[in-house]
Amino acid sequence: MVPGAPDLKRLRAWLEYPIAASPTVSADGRWVSFISNRGGLLQAWGAPVGGGDPTCLYPGRESVGRVIASPAGSHLILSIDHGGDEHWQLYVRDVNPMSSHTSVRPLTADAAHIHEPGAWRDGERFVFSSNRRDPRFFDVYDVKVDGDVPTLLRKEDALVSVVAAQGERLLLTRSNTNLDVDLLLLDGGGETLLTPHSGELTVWSADLLDGEVVAGANPDRELAALVRYRRNGTSEVVREFDGDVELVKCEPGGSRVAFGVNRQGRSELHVLDTRSGDDRVVGTPGIGMVTSLAWIPGTEGFVFDYSSPTVGFETWRCDLSSRAVRPITASPVPMPGPTVEPTLHSFRAEDGLEVPYWEYAPAPDAVRGTVLLIHGGPEGQARPNFGSGFPAFLVSEGWRVVEPNVRGSTGYGRTYVHLDDVRKRMDSVRDLRDLVAALTAEGKVRPGRVGIMGGSYGGFMVLAALTTYPELWGVAVEFFGIANFVTFLERTGPWRRKVREAEYGSLERDREFLDSISPIHHVDRIVTPLLVAHGANDVRVPFEEAEQIVTALRERGVPVEFLQYSNEGHGFTRLENQLDSYGRSIGFLSRHLPRD
Repeated sequence: MVPGAPDLKRLRAWLEYPIAASPTVSADGRWVSFISNRGGLLQAWGAPVGGGDPTCLYPGRESVGRVIASPAGSHLILSIDHGGDEHWQLYVRDVNPMSSHTSVRPLTADAAHIHEPGAWRDGERFVFSSNRRDPRFFDVYDVKVDGDVPTLLRKEDALVSVVAAQGERLLLTRSNTNLDVDLLLLDGGGETLLTPHSGELTVWSADLLDGEVVAGANPDRELAALVRYRRNGTSEVVREFDGDVELVKCEPGGSRVAFGVNRQGRSELHVLDTRSGDDRVVGTPGIGMVTSLAWIPGTEGFVFDYSSPTVGFETWRCDLSSRAVRPITASPVPMPGPTVEPTLHSFRAEDGLEVPYWEYAPAPDAVRGTVLLIHGGPEGQARPNFGSGFPAFLVSEGWRVVEPNVRGSTGYGRTYVHLDDVRKRMDSVRDLRDLVAALTAEGKVRPGRVGIMGGSYGGFMVLAALTTYPELWGVAVEFFGIANFVTFLERTGPWRRKVREAEYGSLERDREFLDSISPIHHVDRIVTPLLVAHGANDVRVPFEEAEQIVTALRERGVPVEFLQYSNEGHGFTRLENQLDSYGRSIGFLSRHLPRD
């Protein structure tokens, strides 16, 4: 075995550990469909709602992004791209995994454009958004699952998504930026802007309830509350919490709303009866997060997915009558090794700001080193979840994993998320320096002996940390990150540029500043060994970003390893590529940051 190389058999067991995410329930309430990695690729699977062996619904060669069951028929919509290019195409299949009618038929066949799945209008019609008219914008389309050509319903010179539908009633979001959103209600020939506002309004989630709309939104407040919007243009705050309301699903034909509250990264589930006002907290298995939820027709319950470092990533069922919560898709295999529940800490930055972080710590006598794992976004948040299984494997190998939520992260209010905007960008990088200082003061690390990893915007943070504070790092791993903000904005998907410029800065107004903070222009300061991995089909952070930084480092003789994947995009979904990239990353960490 190569010195420092991980045990690939053990790594494979963590990466193959089954997940069951994004559940959707059939109209008869008998079947739950979900996304799973069983078989080495994210695919659509189905199982009885009462539990039982799952069946693959689409054993194809490409990843499935979403599955959506018809509310009144026997169909299931699948969204599938090609090699991670995010040019989603829509397909239809029978929702019953036991059905003999297993053919999957395409509803769209335009691989040059994106077809973003939306919602069922009824048992036969599905609405979605697509940029097929103009790559910069998304219009709304309607398609019948009997094979008709999609019909254009609404032109929008904006980034529009279909959130929910009930017959002729459609609920849309229109993104002005990543954090400023309009809610639009279309009802027959009429249209209502539900959220007239000045400044910024963030809508995390929304759904239709009895002709009105319930949303997790933050009108004139720091955190997103549960807000009810009426067709007459009025609204009311129904519930507020000390965390964002981030997931809202209304009971079809009923009066209840299930929603999640983000409490410092943990998910707390609630069910509110809008008629009686009764607000019930639903117990979850522990520290973790809920990303998706669906009501079970004709029952007193719903299904939800739950991801936790110690539980895995499964689909669970809640029975409201008995208050029982149990897994539907319990893994057929045990966890590959011991798991660690993270602890929540914070440090005080140079300017006095309190910055939270999660720490996953092996047994004290087993710690071989410390790695900072930086989330993307930048409007993202490190949260206690299972993820791909890679962080859990890192901890099992003896690495202390620290996940900071530097300024600019979501989950801590409107003010906090804007503390890294444009000219404040490098303040968030300074937070990494201050975190290392805090860990040093606790005796957990030594400057120059810390590893740092990150993907997407987190990849930029890695590169910026190497160029700004080169003395702190012993080794670095950067996945599909931004090396040059100017070329990134010029080449990213045309539908993304406008919403990203609100966060990063405009090429027209801020080009000089963006040049000044781009790591590619400070590459002479990088002395840390670096591993770079990128997918050739990435439409978010183009592949050229990786090529730029690798070429520059090789010209200077800095140790750099470059992993390229021709069948991946923004993130690696294929088991063989995960095994290769994560395995080589851990080997790289171990070689350049050997145990003291």
